[in-house]
Amino acid sequence: MAQDLPKIFTDDELAALMKQRREFEREHDRFGHSVVRPPPKPTDGLPESTLEQQFPHIAKRLCSFWPSEACALFIKNLIVNSDRVSRQGFPEEVLEDLLMLAEINELLVRRKMQFALPPKPSGS
Repeated sequence: MAQDLPKIFTDDELAALMKQRREFEREHDRFGHSVVRPPPKPTDGLPESTLEQQFPHIAKRLCSFWPSEACALFIKNLIVNSDRVSRQGFPEEVLEDLLMLAEINELLVRRKMQFALPPKPSGS
């Protein structure tokens, strides 16, 4: 009957197992793929996004026509571009930045268009 009981861990054993589990989860996603990211490069202390740090030419171009339909098209072409098959693509952090910027751009363009439309005529 004593063999049917689960093993009881000491506090130290449990802490070691929990540490091992956290390290594994930090290094692997739920499908077992490695997700270890290199540490971010040190900056000059200014709060820059990963996009600005790694691809400043793209950040400058985005700023030049932010917010607009042209900006939305530019972001879309950066994310989904079938012309450049040989490219490796953006790092995950940059892709997340681009997707966030696409959403914000869309909201701003939509808001600008709402205010640009003439008021609806009243049915008098």
